[in-house]
Amino acid sequence: MSAAYRPGPDTGVVVSDDGRSVFVARLPGGPLLVLEGPAAVIWAEATTAPAQGWVSRVAASVDQPEDAISAEVTAFVDDLRARDLLVTAADETNPEG
Repeated sequence: MSAAYRPGPDTGVVVSDDGRSVFVARLPGGPLLVLEGPAAVIWAEATTAPAQGWVSRVAASVDQPEDAISAEVTAFVDDLRARDLLVTAADETNPEG
């Protein structure tokens, strides 16, 4: 089983010991993006297996109904993908996605 997404090419990721902050940057030039709170939860769940149900896990983690946050979660992930900080896990084995 794999995650829905994985860090993009040349992306460095450091997660704080408590898991509440995620530091992400395109290497070597950045910029550094600091994800905290719900943003860190989204990163963690999107990049953790299993892929199925990751948005539901985000909703549960922030105590919100999935249908109330799914559009914002999707928009956030789309932004990370546009910056090449996240790619779909399928890209790992199939460059065509």
